[in-house]
Parts: sequence; structure tokens; C-alpha cells
Amino acid sequence: METITYSRVDDLEVQLDLYLPPDVPQGPKGAIIFFHGGGMAAGGRKTLSYQAWLRDSTLDNNLIFISADYRLLLPSTGFDIIEDVKSLFTFLASSEFSAKNLPSGVTLDHTRLAVVGESGGGYPARAAGIYASPKPKAVMLQYGMGGQFLNDYWVSVKDPEHLAPAVKAVTRESLANLFDHPQYPISYDPIALMGDEPLYPGQEPSNRVMVIGYWIKTGEILDQLLGEKLSDSLRRLPYEERLKAIPENLHPAILQCQLKADFPPTVLVHGTADTLILDEESKLTSETLTQLGVKVELLLVEGAGHSLKDPEEQYVLPKPGEKPKLADGAQEVLDKAFAFVLGELQG
Repeated sequence: METITYSRVDDLEVQLDLYLPPDVPQGPKGAIIFFHGGGMAAGGRKTLSYQAWLRDSTLDNNLIFISADYRLLLPSTGFDIIEDVKSLFTFLASSEFSAKNLPSGVTLDHTRLAVVGESGGGYPARAAGIYASPKPKAVMLQYGMGGQFLNDYWVSVKDPEHLAPAVKAVTRESLANLFDHPQYPISYDPIALMGDEPLYPGQEPSNRVMVIGYWIKTGEILDQLLGEKLSDSLRRLPYEERLKAIPENLHPAILQCQLKADFPPTVLVHGTADTLILDEESKLTSETLTQLGVKVELLLVEGAGHSLKDPEEQYVLPKPGEKPKLADGAQEVLDKAFAFVLGELQG
């Protein structure tokens, strides 16, 4: 594994981890690009607790595996994430990338790239399908964000009594270190409870992973995503009028409204009992792509919560080094989704 800087934004280096198949033969190689979860505000390229199977399956099929950072919400916005995705694909498609980072005789085939987004990583994965050049050949979305940001779930203020305990417990006071002090752009925030490596020895674990719960409670994620405080006015409007109330220059970051017929073939995986990222996000994406004539497959795991875990366990993070316990049948569905992506890359 090699860590590579693919973009520099002022003093911030935005990086990726590059994994090569063992004894990689010469010639052009396709790749799967993974975008991590963490509610778009936490996590990083090493947040692979739930994706070791994806990395290993990719390498076993003689493909390159790339796990990429992107700028995180607070203080960055959806527009910053989109720019990172565009920069990533430009970087990977350059001849310099293969010459500098791959073994002699091995090149990255930029016509055979697929993206996978997990949870918060669904946003940059969707952005890749819309804005990246070269365009990926396939998209896999695992319980991914970005499919529906205008519904009441994201813009309404919630009654704490109706929220999961892990979300209910998050308060502004518990996040004062983030909200009451200047924040500088970051692209890697290790989630210690998921086994992520600290940025430096002795680093204290961050509480950024809890920000998504606070935004769910307050209905304010769009304020950060778009860089303008609009949530309060949007929640006063019926759903059908919300997009029109958002200034047109901000629409490009509302990805659900940017899907077109040239979006890549897509497979979506979601648990029907997910109470963190509702399966409505995947269903809406599937319906829209179907209407556009895009090849799409929606795979729902009945009774599975977030991360395709048992609903009672969906807010329990695995201990470092512990293999996540998925709901019955979840891994089989993930394997089916991977086969979809593999078929598109090999077709």
C-alpha cells in the first residue's frame, strides 16, 4: 500500500491509498475507487472496517484498489467535495500517475474505473458519476447519502423522543469544540472506534463522527452542504417547493437533481430498517435512474439497519480489529453488488 497526495488545497494535502494486486502482471489495469463513510464529516481513506471484503475482492480480481480522502463537511461544503472528486479523476487519468506510482509496464486503464461509496461516501461517489472526467463505468452505493437531501428527514427539527439513543444523546454542548471554534479544512479524521490509525502518535480521538447525528436532530445539514443557511426557510415549505427556493447557483451540490441519462450503470444496496440513512435515498436514486433509462439495480436487505447490521446493532461501532457483524444475507447481497460492478468493468 502506498499513500499518495492527489490534490493540494492551500496547505491541505488530500490523499489516497493505493493497493496493487500481488504479482500484478504488466498491462493496463482497471480500478475500484472507494469513498469512506463518516457522515461526510468524519472518517478517511483508512476507514475500511466494513470494506475489507471489497478491497480483497478487488485485488483478487486483478484490479487496483484506491481508497480516497475528500474534504469533510465543517468547514468544507459539498462544492469542495465535488472539486476533490474532479481533481481525483483528473489525477488518475494522467500518464504521470501510472509512470510515477505503478510498476514498470503497468498502467491504470482510466476507461475501466468504478466507484463505491459507503454511507457518507455515497455523496462523492454520486458526484463522480455526475461530474468526473473520465466518467466511471459503474457506481456502487452502499446505504449512501446524497440521494435525497430535501425531505423532512434532513430539513426538519426532530422530537428527540423519536430518535435512536445514539442520535438523541448528541447535543450542541458535546460538539462545542467544533461549533464554537474556527475549523480549518481537513480531509482525514480517523474514527478510532473503527480501528482507524491516528494522524500522529497520541492523537486524541475526534468527536466529528457524532456531527451527523446532530444535523439529523436539528435539520441543518443543508446549511453546511451548501454553505448558506437555508434550512430554517426550507422546512417551512412543502417538499415540492423546496428546490425552487434554493438559489440556482447552489443546485449543483443537490446531486439528486443532477442525474442525467449518461449516469453510469449503478447498483444500490440498502437495509430496509436503516434509521440513520433512510432507504428512501437509494429508492429515489433507483427510480430516477430507471426513468432516465440508466441500467440500475436496487438490492434491499430486509430488516437490516445502517451498515447492513442488525437494527439493534446499527449504532454500535466494531472494536478495533473486530469484524463487523452483518445482518443475515447482507454479505451475499454485497457480493451480488460487487459482481454487478465487475461485470461492467469487464464488459
